[in-house]
Amino acid sequence: MTSDKTYRRHITPTVTVKDIARLSSTSPSTVSRVLTGAVPVADDKREAVLKAIEAAGYRPNLVARSLKTKSTRSLGLIINDILNPFYGALARGVEDRVSTDGYTVMFCNTNESPERELRSISMLRDKAVDGVIMAPTGSNFEAMDSLIKSGTPLIQLDRRMPNLDAGSVTVDNERGGYIAAQHLLAGGHRRIGFITYEIHQMTVAQREVGCKQALAEAGIGDYPVSSMLFDLSDATAAVESLFAGDNAPTALIAANNRIALAALRVLKQLKVNVPNDLAFVVFDDLEIFELMHPSLTDISQPAYEMGCKAAEFLLAQLGPNGDAVSRHQVYLPELIVRESSLRN
Repeated sequence: MTSDKTYRRHITPTVTVKDIARLSSTSPSTVSRVLTGAVPVADDKREAVLKAIEAAGYRPNLVARSLKTKSTRSLGLIINDILNPFYGALARGVEDRVSTDGYTVMFCNTNESPERELRSISMLRDKAVDGVIMAPTGSNFEAMDSLIKSGTPLIQLDRRMPNLDAGSVTVDNERGGYIAAQHLLAGGHRRIGFITYEIHQMTVAQREVGCKQALAEAGIGDYPVSSMLFDLSDATAAVESLFAGDNAPTALIAANNRIALAALRVLKQLKVNVPNDLAFVVFDDLEIFELMHPSLTDISQPAYEMGCKAAEFLLAQLGPNGDAVSRHQVYLPELIVRESSLRN
């Protein structure tokens, strides 16, 4: 049987800031300055401290540090659909940018559920994150406003609640819908369908508004024919409904990339040829769209850049000068024309 004395010999002793100071021939305050980065340290002393930290395997007590500095060096990111590559690119932009400043990111996926979003906001508040970036569902204004008033900076990403006193990074979605419809109109199409979600989403609703504006300007008042699906499992019924009557569309706009892929599967089953029978335009630009046959015409959004910009806005509020101005960035979408909207 192992004695307590023998057992204690196998326990790795905790390395402290004082130990690092002794090993690096510096002071504990110098070690703290190197760890926090709050105050410049001479290069030779900084190098000595970093070498001592590596040699001793020192890991700072983040809990103790957060109590002292009132900063956890962690941020929250609330997104709507982790399976959507668009949100993956947003998240990567956020994480790449904040990691250069020594922050970690806690990810939350709402799956477009206001209830899950509310729980995510509450959890991040309990975890005392330094700031939050989120794509709001549009249903939890009070919780978001309360978070801001409690002193936690918040940046809206991809979607914006205009009455909320928080910065935002978005795309001009109405413009995107408008240029998508304009492109199809220029190709001679007058019956343009729009496939979207039944549940309200700010972005896709704005895209449909832009589409309708372009058609109205062209003197077309009874289109687009909108077909809505509650989730992707409803894609078959939604697409079939568009072709049920005699006034079937000759062109179709899909509100986002996941809807587009679901719709294309159904069109293949229905033996609808794209682009000869039906021109097709999709929101979001994925690498696979260029490789598909036919390649897909899309409305491109700078997702990664948007994530980086949202992170910059949040870091500015967390900086030593505490940028208190709510900054807003609106990116313009870009039409990328490929085979799916061009008749052979």
